[in-house]
Amino acid sequence: MPGKTVAELEIGERIVGTYAAKSRSLASFKSKPGQYLSLTLADATGEITARMWDGAEEAAALFAEGDPVTVRAVVEEYRGQKQLVIEKLKPAEQAETDAADLVPSSSRDLGDLRERLLESVASVRNPHLSALLNYFFGDEAFMDRYSRAPGAKSLHHSHLGGLLEHTIGVAEVLETVARVHPELDRDLMMAGALLHDLGKVAELECKAAIEYTDTGRLVGHTVLTDRMVNKAIDRIERFPEELSNRLTHLLLSHHGQREYGAPVLPMTAEACALHYADNLDAHVQYFSQVIADGQAAGSRWSDYQRLFERYIYVGSHSGAAGGRVPPEEAANTPEHPAADEPPGPASGSLFDQ
Repeated sequence: MPGKTVAELEIGERIVGTYAAKSRSLASFKSKPGQYLSLTLADATGEITARMWDGAEEAAALFAEGDPVTVRAVVEEYRGQKQLVIEKLKPAEQAETDAADLVPSSSRDLGDLRERLLESVASVRNPHLSALLNYFFGDEAFMDRYSRAPGAKSLHHSHLGGLLEHTIGVAEVLETVARVHPELDRDLMMAGALLHDLGKVAELECKAAIEYTDTGRLVGHTVLTDRMVNKAIDRIERFPEELSNRLTHLLLSHHGQREYGAPVLPMTAEACALHYADNLDAHVQYFSQVIADGQAAGSRWSDYQRLFERYIYVGSHSGAAGGRVPPEEAANTPEHPAADEPPGPASGSLFDQ
């Protein structure tokens, strides 16, 4: 990939770089006729706002949201943040793009996570559930695809390897639940943890950016998971019908509420546990990512998080004596919400983000 990464950009320099167009929109000038192009450009190291003042409409017709683009631009400062002012833009050549360059990857060792997943598979003693898990995770080609898949399009685990990372997180939470509540079916919960987001390998694709496939948009990963698992169950001899129903129930109800995409509500203790373990891992990872981004930017508070209708505390930094918020940061504290960041509707769920 030619040019500089987002993390390498310095104010005042002219650069050439290839980035994924995470968002694109045309907006009208306030003081003159015509439109300008507003973009969010991203690569594996981060993202940056960009504007194109001249030739915007022609440039916007050259690419779609999610496509890779190569730009020549000047790095400027706007409201204390870096911004690209684009002079020229073109669709990126195939040879200039690689998902590993344009999309963030898990910071964790995927080989280690893979081994931990296979250990969890091996720990399941129920012969029917064991056969089902090995049907998927014993397939080397499927495991390669699964291990690189993102966990979501945006927000939680939205990076290469995110699906594997999230699956391990949910499984390890449920290991603790099984110890605290030995009356629950540990093997059933473990199978639910390892299979609950299986359909995301078909729901999402990653080229220059993480995007939904047509099947993913039309069907969704919950139904895709149900199809994949029940197709596999049909190939396993004498798989008990009650066990099949209980496992299917876990997978269909793991979003917890119908408005969050659950076809049925959790009606067993194991289904309840899977739902909360899934939600816990997703929310904690999301908060952790927001905090890490804020620390990298030197902020004490995150931007306003519309999903949760709140700011997230990043932490103290040198220069803020006694924990007091510096005056220049006061407008971004929860007591002083920024005027251009009105609270929006919030679902409180990270599902399907």
